[in-house]
Amino acid sequence: MRTNLLAQIDRSPQTPGVYLLKDREGGILYVGKSINLRKRLQQHGAALKAEWMDRDHRRVRHVKDVAWQETHSELYALLLEDYLIKKHWPMANVRQKDYLAYVYLALSAEPLPRFVLIDARQRAERPQSFGPFRDRYHAQDMLELVQERFRLRTCPAIRKGGCLQWEMHRCSAPCRTLMAAERYRRTVARAAESLRSLDPYFLRFIANRIKVCAQHKEFEKAAHYHTMLLRYQGLIDRSTFFARFRKHGLFIQESGRWPNTFLFLEGRLVQRNGERVDGRVVEGVDFNETCTSEWTLVDRADVIYRWLRSRPGQSAMAFIDRQSCRAASYP
Repeated sequence: MRTNLLAQIDRSPQTPGVYLLKDREGGILYVGKSINLRKRLQQHGAALKAEWMDRDHRRVRHVKDVAWQETHSELYALLLEDYLIKKHWPMANVRQKDYLAYVYLALSAEPLPRFVLIDARQRAERPQSFGPFRDRYHAQDMLELVQERFRLRTCPAIRKGGCLQWEMHRCSAPCRTLMAAERYRRTVARAAESLRSLDPYFLRFIANRIKVCAQHKEFEKAAHYHTMLLRYQGLIDRSTFFARFRKHGLFIQESGRWPNTFLFLEGRLVQRNGERVDGRVVEGVDFNETCTSEWTLVDRADVIYRWLRSRPGQSAMAFIDRQSCRAASYP
């Protein structure tokens, strides 16, 4: 059995694609992708021959069969891998199962709103949410920065007449007067806008914090603010991409050894290399069947965004108006 499996691996193509490691009953243990299927599968084969038992290779001992799908595209391999992991939920795959770990900032429904952390399941109940963040630590850091910049309230219950946070100049104390409350609501609106699009005043605030900390030789604080500056720019760039990916068309030209073109409409892959995508890619599974779910859209947008960021200058992309994209996709 092992000899047959190794021989099968040696016959695999040296092209981009997705592979499936299966057990004796045909159950899928692991879904992976590579720009060179044979080279990647031979690494698994080497682990099988050596009987490695570390965490990364423990799954190999149960592998009795292997299948693959050539894609002749690095991006399509990434998209197909993401889809198949969600479809089959293999035991050994972890990376694409973390949708529920996404964290967002959202405005509370209180008369004097404050920013709170929510997870992906709560997002449908909060129309004004910002993110996603990969974990609660990054989200908490951004929340504290926004509160510092705009002096927003953090208390779980609204008090009257101010509090210690106000005395320390960390809160504008909207609970003091009706006029203060009205000013506070306008400030909250500005803070929300800063999380929707790049705010030059917010950037200037962070840059000033870096400068002040450096002047006082508080270099760890300066480094923290510098990290937050990069995270803020990344947050706006990523969330803008995600929002446009959901609502409009996206054209991507993949260059290099395997040139391809892709056209997405509202998150769905509708064309590849100028031809309509019928969706039947592996074992009769429709590649687009679940793409309307929030989970799939967020992860698919994340896959494409990260891939584009990893190839600066090597691929071209452009967002297209929804109506123009529909006309091109469904003549």
